[in-house]
Amino acid sequence: MNQNFLSKWLFLSILVILNGFLPIFSQTPTPRAEYPIGFYQGGFYLNLQGGETVYTGGSLQKRETSLQNAMKTQTQYGLLPVRLLATQTVPSVIPLPEGKVQPGKTGRVFFEYGLTDHLGIFLSYATNSVKGERSDQFISIDRSNPTGFSPFLEYSQNKYTLYKDRVYGLGLNYHFLTKNKFDPYVGLELGLVNFNASYRSMGYTNLYLQSLMASGMGVSGRAALGINYYLTPEFGFSFELHGMKRMLKSNSFSSESFEQVGFQFGVIFNLDNVSKDQR
Repeated sequence: MNQNFLSKWLFLSILVILNGFLPIFSQTPTPRAEYPIGFYQGGFYLNLQGGETVYTGGSLQKRETSLQNAMKTQTQYGLLPVRLLATQTVPSVIPLPEGKVQPGKTGRVFFEYGLTDHLGIFLSYATNSVKGERSDQFISIDRSNPTGFSPFLEYSQNKYTLYKDRVYGLGLNYHFLTKNKFDPYVGLELGLVNFNASYRSMGYTNLYLQSLMASGMGVSGRAALGINYYLTPEFGFSFELHGMKRMLKSNSFSSESFEQVGFQFGVIFNLDNVSKDQR
């Protein structure tokens, strides 16, 4: 009797235990929710880009080129001697090396929010730097000159920073497709510019140019054509072509312009979907 009771009790206990654990082992995993991919209303995106300029111009660069050409003309007429390493005289029949402007370096980060399935508003921060090579003008002590010095042009070229800035922008992007891996867009941006630029000015005589860096502020306009390609709902790659124009002002000048055309590569994160993964 006791054995039958114990057997029944043990059998019921095993059934209770199995009833509690079997659902755990037999349960199928809940599939991951389907997150929207691409650009859409309410999406929040972080884009990191870097690249180069393929063209730079504007009145600031034209002024630099004009001054360089003027000094070359002065050397041809014997008004400005040329020296190598500040010591050896270079005959005027030897042509001066041409100045160069190197491709600029650009970097940009922006946050974009989807106002609609096609229109996004963004805040951006960008850096730009353009360097070059040129022949600089110096002075040497000359006791035969009433001023006590004489200017000369250094034959070997020096590397210098033509222009660099930081740009804080606000703009709109129009996205042609919504919720698609391929995300082509066009964008317009207005920005505030904080810059430093090479700005040579006349010094002690009309033949001596002081090489100075001018600092100031300005405004900019930027147009872009780009495409994002999403590998996952959270992450993708980006490519962009852009053109940019700046109007600048500093204590050294009242108004100058600087322009650039370039391209940028980068990565894009859908922060809206990234945050869902963390929940």
